[in-house]
Amino acid sequence: MTSSGLESAHALQVSVHGSQPPAREPGESAGGGYVVVDVETTGFSPSRGHRICEIALVSLDARGETVDEWHSLVNPRRGTGAVEVHGITDAMVRDAPVIEEVLDEVWQRVAGRVLVAHNAPFDLRFLRDLPGSHWVTETLCTRRLASDFVPGEKVTLAACCERAGIPLVDAHAALEDARATAELFRFYLRAGACWDDELRRAAQAPEWRPSGLPQRPAHRRR
Repeated sequence: MTSSGLESAHALQVSVHGSQPPAREPGESAGGGYVVVDVETTGFSPSRGHRICEIALVSLDARGETVDEWHSLVNPRRGTGAVEVHGITDAMVRDAPVIEEVLDEVWQRVAGRVLVAHNAPFDLRFLRDLPGSHWVTETLCTRRLASDFVPGEKVTLAACCERAGIPLVDAHAALEDARATAELFRFYLRAGACWDDELRRAAQAPEWRPSGLPQRPAHRRR
């Protein structure tokens, strides 16, 4: 694995407004493993008012095996945007929870794990903008790692999965994309005699610490 695939520790800021991570002794493992995230959004830029309208998380152990998965539609408090891309209509999210109502679930699943995403910078833009975001973890981008494990001209999730022989049933549905990204990441792990020891250590006990960034209020992609 090239070092470019492992993002610096300040790449992600995600937490629950007003909450703190579980207390643990210095050096104690926070749980380990990975969590794959995928968000569907109303547009490309939270700074322009675009919001998450669906989020999915697939938790993996340190070997990359699925532990559990979770997803939720999210009411973005505005139109859902590109329905032709993600298939989420305004009616589908009308009675869905707003983002503040699912943040505790997100925190519990992300805490103490290395975050994995395809085109991670996109997902991170929206995760950084969640209410009360002020914690950090390391992240891996399967898109950035594609040249090492599934080289080819196109690096979309669909193209990478096709080259790895992984079916992608419903592209741009958050849970299906997260499942496919998890499968792609497992493919990388199993092919990865070249993976850095640094990555494996990170999966055992990723460090979490306050970023010192101010809290701010709080969605897509490829």
